Amino acid sequence: MRVFDIYQHPKYGKQAVQRGFSWLAFLAPSVWAVRRGLGITTVLLVVTTTLMFDIAQIAGTWISNPFSQILLLAGLVILFGIKPGFSGYRWHARILRAEDFSYKCTVAAESSRKAIKAANDNHFNKQIHVAA
Repeated sequence: MRVFDIYQHPKYGKQAVQRGFSWLAFLAPSVWAVRRGLGITTVLLVVTTTLMFDIAQIAGTWISNPFSQILLLAGLVILFGIKPGFSGYRWHARILRAEDFSYKCTVAAESSRKAIKAANDNHFNKQIHVAA
């Protein structure tokens, strides 16, 4: 089960934002940010991803061993992906709040769709719901 924060907008309905580490934001931060509509964060992540590949290309000219080049690139992906991986969902929630979404509840569910469905059930009186 994953934990989702549910945000509600009077016009656009509900959005589920997962808590925890985002693997997609870690491995492909720019793609993840575009999918979430994060605006300026997307631009910053595109710039840092481009910088990461530029560093890898420059360092690759100094390192002749292909295995070392792969290790360098893997290290750069980890270095540049840590912050988006751990902060990505909080960035998404912050953007939703800036767009007049309000926090409704927290739901434990298998997917965001099931989390939103559980949040729509009005028989829950608690802040944390568990979707079956």
